[in-house]
Amino acid sequence: MTNFRTSVAVRFAAKHARALKRSINFNETIKSSETAIFLMPWTSVEFYLARSVVESLMRYFRRVVLVVSDNMRDVATYRSELIVVSKADEGWLKLPSHDLISRLKRENYDIAFDLSFSEDIFMSYLCRKSDAKISAGFSKANGDHFYDLQIRVPEDGDMKKAYESLINTIKMFKEK
Repeated sequence: MTNFRTSVAVRFAAKHARALKRSINFNETIKSSETAIFLMPWTSVEFYLARSVVESLMRYFRRVVLVVSDNMRDVATYRSELIVVSKADEGWLKLPSHDLISRLKRENYDIAFDLSFSEDIFMSYLCRKSDAKISAGFSKANGDHFYDLQIRVPEDGDMKKAYESLINTIKMFKEK
């Protein structure tokens, strides 16, 4: 049942995310971005590594919002706003609920970062549905449907290198 549900969720999310694709001038959009939303990973190993991305990139944005799982709320100690996600924010397909998507859409984000290194259709879909001008995440299956900017994952799967690559990519645009 879980595999069927996951398969349906991926197809549903990819189809609906594809409709939101748009043409973007990356240079200008990232350079002028002032608000960022960081969708933090669910797993503690990824979460702690992803913190370096938030810490490194916070200085480039006037406003930063973190989306964190309920169990990671206490360790998300940054100068930022928090949106706490719990199991109640998941629908039957394990995708973000309409209420959660509506909460994100009420704000205008310039850039959304899905910091999940592993396959996480919930965060991938939420990243696209945030309506940020640019959505960024790591290259993964179906990533073309969810991200405008995909960061290549090293062949050896080194998460730390992948997060550093994301930081360097954004710095390249912001420091021009």
